[in-house]
Amino acid sequence: MPRPAATLQQRLRLVPFEPSLAQQLQVNASLSWLSSGSLTLNFEVLSQNGSSELVLPQPLIDGEQHNGVRRDGLWTSTCFEAFLGLPGESSYWEINLAANGDWAVYRFSDYRRDQAQQTQPIPPLVHLRRWQHQLGLEASLDLSHWWPEGVCPDIALTAVLDRGDKGLSYWAISHPSDRADFHQRSAFLNS
Repeated sequence: MPRPAATLQQRLRLVPFEPSLAQQLQVNASLSWLSSGSLTLNFEVLSQNGSSELVLPQPLIDGEQHNGVRRDGLWTSTCFEAFLGLPGESSYWEINLAANGDWAVYRFSDYRRDQAQQTQPIPPLVHLRRWQHQLGLEASLDLSHWWPEGVCPDIALTAVLDRGDKGLSYWAISHPSDRADFHQRSAFLNS
């Protein structure tokens, strides 16, 4: 009988680096990981002032984003992210996802060292839903061609929200230092 795939499922509320934002915005994130290297990410942004207060990349449609491309610098505007680390090692990967389906995957040998684009032959499949006070993004990624089979990652889920004239806000599971820094392994959840 085949062995069932190991899974990891997690649902979290992200916290803002700027605590006062928690009264206006709420960011929820969840993930589903299969040992085969399949990752599904979900992000939900709830806003008292309406989802239109977020600056989002264009073109943008509700539903599946068909025109997304690999693009650097996504974190300079609204961007949803996952960081995956090999347990017990210093190497890790950063996944960036924009609401219009643009994406990037980078690998690092250690804290912010040796950044390189990670080959990702199958682009992420990104779905977007917008309502008056809510934005939802779901992304499915097949990482099996580069992630070691059967290894469950240490993981961090993060978001950068672009609020136009109000600037960028940074959301994560935790903020372990006096500046917003998603690369700190102490903020990753251990597998």
